[in-house]
Formats: sequence, structure tokens, C-alpha cells
Amino acid sequence: MILLLHTLIQAVVAFLFLFYPEAGDLVPGFGTSEGPSFQLLMKMYGLSALYTAGLSLWAFFRRRDTPTFLLVTLSLSLFHYLMILVQSMYNPDSRAALLHFLLAIFLTAQYLGRRREGWSEHLPGAH
Repeated sequence: MILLLHTLIQAVVAFLFLFYPEAGDLVPGFGTSEGPSFQLLMKMYGLSALYTAGLSLWAFFRRRDTPTFLLVTLSLSLFHYLMILVQSMYNPDSRAALLHFLLAIFLTAQYLGRRREGWSEHLPGAH
């Protein structure tokens, strides 16, 4: 379920950045910047969000495939932890870091939950 929530959040952010020129006003830390460089940044951020949305949707449909599920949830977790670091260092508004923190925690929980299933299968005496 967290993969669907992740897909929804990232897709909304992606479409805002790609198709809504005033999206910077809605996202904490972007402020009132403008110009070609800002538009380029918005489009690049939008494509990144769209890619992570697609990746999590693909993993949702392949959720029974444990290696795929583990790879994608771990990768997305790491991505969001790194985004927390960047947002914390360079964005004076902590709301964006908080969103990435929540997504990272939930994705990590999904990853560890599936890993724990694999660990218990290999324990002696576990059935």
C-alpha cells in the first residue's frame, strides 16, 4: 500500500512541476524564483518525481517478486534519505524534508518487513 501512496504523491508533484507554472509557490523552499534556469530546475524535478512514481508503481505490480520488491523499496528509501540530507542542508523550510522523511521511513519499513520474512524462513526450526 505504501508503494501506491508513494506513486500518488510523486505523480502529483511531477505533474505540478511539469505542467503548472506556479508550482514553485506551492512547494516549500522554492519561493518566487523565475527565469529559464528556474523553469529548467522545475522540469528536471518533475521528471525525477515522475520516474520515482513510475518505479514505485512498477514495484507495486511486481510486489510478489521479492527481489524486485526489495531492490525498489531499498533504492527509493536511499533516495529519500539523501533528499532529506539535501533538503535539511539547503532548504530553510523543513516541510519538504519532513515529507521525504515520512516516505523514507515507510519504505524502509516495507523493505525490512519483507527482509524479515526471508530471514525467518532460513532460521533453523522455523516453519
